[in-house]
Amino acid sequence: MHRAAAIAILVGLPLTAAMADVYRSVDSQGHVQYSDTPTPGSQLVHINNQRFPIKSETSDTATAGAPSSSKPPTLTQTSTNIHEQLEQEAAERSMKNDVAQTRADQCKKATDAYNASVQARRIFKTGPSGERQFLTDDEAEKQRLSNKVAMDEACKGQ
Repeated sequence: MHRAAAIAILVGLPLTAAMADVYRSVDSQGHVQYSDTPTPGSQLVHINNQRFPIKSETSDTATAGAPSSSKPPTLTQTSTNIHEQLEQEAAERSMKNDVAQTRADQCKKATDAYNASVQARRIFKTGPSGERQFLTDDEAEKQRLSNKVAMDEACKGQ
């Protein structure tokens, strides 16, 4: 019976240590320290009731000219920065998708215009009063060439 109680206590000890609060503090030289007891200026480390250590700031990520005794960002500042960064990345992906879709639409329109000019026997322009003005053979060839150049430019890189 004593043996079973001792085993239960030994198995339960790591769980109680894992559930303890962890406090993060930075000393005067800028070294990050973690402890289970709060000290003046320390911060409780947790997000969504889950406790975990925050990555410490290194001198490589510090901005040039920043004093070494500057305070590290708080947990809310860090989560706000991460949220802003994720929003910016989502906006960039959305913008890239929009640009790609616009380029694809422009390529399709230019390709359709070129194909229509090649397949047409006669090409015409609409006059100021809405009447058709047919192009000469030389003008039609120039129009087809112009459509081909526009298609190549619009579809470049696709």
